[in-house]
Order: sequence, then C-alpha cells, then structure tokens
Amino acid sequence: MSSYSNIYHIHLDIVGGIAGDMFIAGMLDAFEELTPIVMASLSKVLPANTGTPILSTGINAGISGLRFFLQDDDADNFSSAAQDTDKHAHSHSHEHEHNHQSHSHDNESHAHNHNHGHKHETSYQYLCQLLTDSQLDSSILDIAIELLTIIAKAEAKIHGKTLADVHFHELADWDSLMDVVASAVILNALASVNWSTSKLPIGGGLVYTQHGLIPVPAPATTEILKDFEFIDDGIKGERITPTGAAILCYLSESLLLSGQPQGKLKTSGYGLGTKEFPGMPNILRVLSFEKANSASNQQGTVVVIEFDIDDMTGEELALSLDLLRAEMGVLDVVSQTARGKKNRAVEIVKILVSTSDYQNIIKQCFIQTTTIGLRYRFETRQHLSRQLTEYNNQSCKSVIRPDGTTTTKIEHDQLHNFSTLAKRRAIKNTTESL
Repeated sequence: MSSYSNIYHIHLDIVGGIAGDMFIAGMLDAFEELTPIVMASLSKVLPANTGTPILSTGINAGISGLRFFLQDDDADNFSSAAQDTDKHAHSHSHEHEHNHQSHSHDNESHAHNHNHGHKHETSYQYLCQLLTDSQLDSSILDIAIELLTIIAKAEAKIHGKTLADVHFHELADWDSLMDVVASAVILNALASVNWSTSKLPIGGGLVYTQHGLIPVPAPATTEILKDFEFIDDGIKGERITPTGAAILCYLSESLLLSGQPQGKLKTSGYGLGTKEFPGMPNILRVLSFEKANSASNQQGTVVVIEFDIDDMTGEELALSLDLLRAEMGVLDVVSQTARGKKNRAVEIVKILVSTSDYQNIIKQCFIQTTTIGLRYRFETRQHLSRQLTEYNNQSCKSVIRPDGTTTTKIEHDQLHNFSTLAKRRAIKNTTESL
C-alpha cells in the first residue's frame, strides 16, 4: 500500500517560501513513491535534448531535504530542442525564475531577464497545445493547463492583454514547464486530500524582469494570491514565485484548502531553496496526517460559524435559520438564548459547515440575518460512519460503535407517518432495539 493512500490532510509550512521546484521537492521527499510517476510523465512532455530532471539531496541551514531541477544536457538545449521538435528556436540569456541550480528567492539573483523577444514557444496558447499533444493522462493534463491558466490570467491583467496575447516570463524555459507538469502529477495523485498552508511570507525589495525592476511580491504573484493571508517575517527578497502562487491558488479554487489539522502525523518532507537566509532555513516543509484507524470512527475538519442576534423577531429568525439549514454543506444549526449587552435577550447561533462550503454559508449568514459580524474557526471532529437501512418500510439510520455493537434509529421525518405519540414512541423503541 502506498504511503499516501491513508492520508487525509497535508499541511504546507511555508518557512522560506514556495516555488514550483520547492513544492515538488518537498512533496517527493514526503511521498517517495510518487517520484517514478512524476518522471514518467515528464518524459511525455520534455523533448529530447532539453535536459534531465534531477532530484538531489542537500542541506539548507542544517536541515536536509531535496532539490528538484533540470540538468542541462547541452548548453544550447532549449534552442536545439525547439529545432528537434519543429519549433522556432530562440536564444536565452538570463537568470530565470526556475533556474534550479541558481534559484535563490533573492531580489538580486532571482531575476526574469529574457532576451528573446516573445517567440511563440512562450505563449500561453502554444504551451497548452504542447501539453495537449503529449501523452499525459487526461486528469494530469487538466490540472497542468489549469495551473498555466491561473498564471496566464494574472499576466493578462497585469500587462493589459488578452489570454491569446499572453507570453510567459515565468515559463520561457523547459525547466519551468517541467515544474507545472510535475506539480500537476502530484496534485492529481492526492486529489482526495485536504490541504492547509501557513501564512505566506511577503518578502520585499525589487526583482529584475524583462520590464526592468519591479516590486516584490511580483505583480503577477500578488494578483494570483488575492485573499491569502501574508506576514512580514523580516526576510526580504522574492519569497513566492508565480508558479508557487499558482499551486496555492489551484488548491483554493478547487476548495481543497481547510484549517490546520489535528491528527496523527504520518510523513514529512523538505523542499530546499538555494539561498540561505539569516537565522532561518529556506525550506518548504510538507506535513501529512493520517486518517483515523477505525473504519467506523472517521476524522475530518469542519468549520464552526457563530454570531449573535438581538434584533430579529422569533418568527424572522426561525425562517432564516431554516433557510440556512437547507444550504448545501450545512451539517447542523443550533440556536440558544442568552443575555447580551444591556441585558438584552440574544440568540447565539452556531452553524457547522463543511470546509468546501463555508465561504458561501458565511455570505448567506449576512444575507439571511441582521448580523454584521461573525466568527468562524476550523475544528477537527470525529464521527461514526452512518448507514441508511429500512425496517418495516421505514427509513432508519445505523451506526457501528467502537466496541462493535450496532445501534439503529428511525429517521425523524419518518415519525410524521404515525398519528399519536404512543405510536411514535413504539416505533422508536422497536428500531433502537434492533
């Protein structure tokens, strides 16, 4: 059994930063069995003579981990490869975002200077067609193109272009396209996993690009990472690249991001940057967490939303809570009366929501009630697996307890079929004794 088959949550601890190569290296350090799958997929995309994907060990600030890069087979590898694949060749003389042997997250050496004058090998449309014409599995292809599209949309907005006119500064070389494909392989293999991320380091300073000096984070990166939470840890330089940002954005748009997990730590991995920061390692740490052991005792993450209401009538609030309870992703709605400011009666509302739907439910809380502020948090829960059964044509719910016993209870809505309290109690007692 693979080491990721029982994983339910992965946390990305973005200590030094995140770039495509750091993400891949950290994930392959944590999930070694994904390496041959990644390499096999890259062989379907990278033309001959473009270089060899290398996964090597290293140390940064005393912490060992992996680095991932494309090792040149020939000094003119990109130009030769373009000719070998009937593409128009062009020369490069630059330090690139993903020049993995000099990648440093540094505002002096982490540059994007391109001296090639936008050949079609760098266009969004060309790269998508290149991937489509490859032998990549369809699910991997879809994710790779989605990652490209996230970057392309940001580039288009920043430079005032359409998608058809976008040329990538980030993806001009084969090593960067390699990062997109390898990341897509990993994300596809772990498609059923929930993810979380630490707050993002904002960095600072300036970075060289084809357009000259631009501020850090780069405009494309800031466009991609809208609504993400940043911190300033005092370390300057480019800490997050557009490819790294696209990976985080993909996880968010796919509704895979949730709160930080509480559970059994299974594996860890470290993706290394080459720049050494003062007083801290330049690493991306991957932490994976295991599912609950018992088949009947399941563990997961839910969002708890809370707010107080003191200016709605009982009828108004009852209808609003019914409407919220009917929303997709709502697991439970509870209201209890308390005393608030000025000793006024107040209803404390608590809603349990799935991690994939909580943002919409927060929006609905503001629409359906008079609240102007609420609190929400991610919590880990354990629950017993439920199975629907039938007894005398009545729908019932059964669960297996940790000691192996089974308990059964008639569904509440089914009780409407019985006209008296005595009959309702009798059927409940009968099903609970099964």
